[in-house]
Amino acid sequence: MNKASIKDLSKKELEEAIKEAGGQSYRAGQIFRWLYKIAVGAFDEMKDIPAPLREALDARFRIISLETIDTRRSLSDGTTKYLFRLEDGNTVEAVLLPERTRATVCISSQAGCKFKCDFCASASAPFARNLTSGEIAGEVMAIKAANPGANITNIVFMGIGEPFDNYENVLKAARLFNDKDAFNIGSRRMTISTCGVVPGIERLAKEGMQIELSVSLHSAGDAVRSKLMPVNKRYPLRELMASCKDYIRSTGRIITFEYVLLDGVNISRESAAELAGLLKGVKCKVNAISYNKVPGSKYGAPKDKDVKVFMQTLADAGVNVIHRKPKGEDIDAGCGQLRASRLK
Repeated sequence: MNKASIKDLSKKELEEAIKEAGGQSYRAGQIFRWLYKIAVGAFDEMKDIPAPLREALDARFRIISLETIDTRRSLSDGTTKYLFRLEDGNTVEAVLLPERTRATVCISSQAGCKFKCDFCASASAPFARNLTSGEIAGEVMAIKAANPGANITNIVFMGIGEPFDNYENVLKAARLFNDKDAFNIGSRRMTISTCGVVPGIERLAKEGMQIELSVSLHSAGDAVRSKLMPVNKRYPLRELMASCKDYIRSTGRIITFEYVLLDGVNISRESAAELAGLLKGVKCKVNAISYNKVPGSKYGAPKDKDVKVFMQTLADAGVNVIHRKPKGEDIDAGCGQLRASRLK
């Protein structure tokens, strides 16, 4: 029988496994530190764990790590994209975004994506499966190993896949990142990004975790948004915005709305005014992001003059908005680009 991955266990599940093996539950914290802080590759390396317990765990579990098969570092901003191979041969991407004193890691939650946003490179490659919580954590582990001096302070679930389509494993990974014996990253330094899966927003509101929520809009009109994002046909803007407002009321937190600026599609003065109307009275901020051009895509990056008009229209309407330029354009850093090119 194949051994299970010990990194797929929550601390509570690990405590139960230890009890079943005849050990004491407090050993779970020690084992977490060996797995995630020291990053051992074998149970024999856990020197303060009694030999009988190590042997019992080794008989039941394996310690997995992701294989890095491609790395690309931007010469302009230091952004580094990684392509990892999972045990079954599927591949996923993650990105390290360094700042002066901290770093953010953008991670994938699925191998492929079912939601097929029209402008996204992830849509060009087939969906394979959900990642386990251990595989999600493994992306950060692999990046930490490759960058021992990096101070990884923030995690964003914004890579390949829809996090709320893999809800259980994403939340399990988030709790692991938050655990003091594992990654010790504060909940407020983690962001889950959704294309607008309403049931996921409703579930997250009840979790009691102070995780940041980011919702991709990309248009304030159903016709354009449905063309860009097929999910809008299932959860149209009226339903999506109702769930977002309920989330804000029940959690007391703001929502970040992501808005990718596409030349000639959603960046006119009228588009900005429509967005301002949609968000009127909503406790939120908007990240306006210039499109990171995908080879072969029918969409183009916006012109600077159009970005300026769009931003000014929103600002004049009282919308809290910032403009983010794409990073890593010289290394195919757009979500899904590296995986798609490798599959081709």
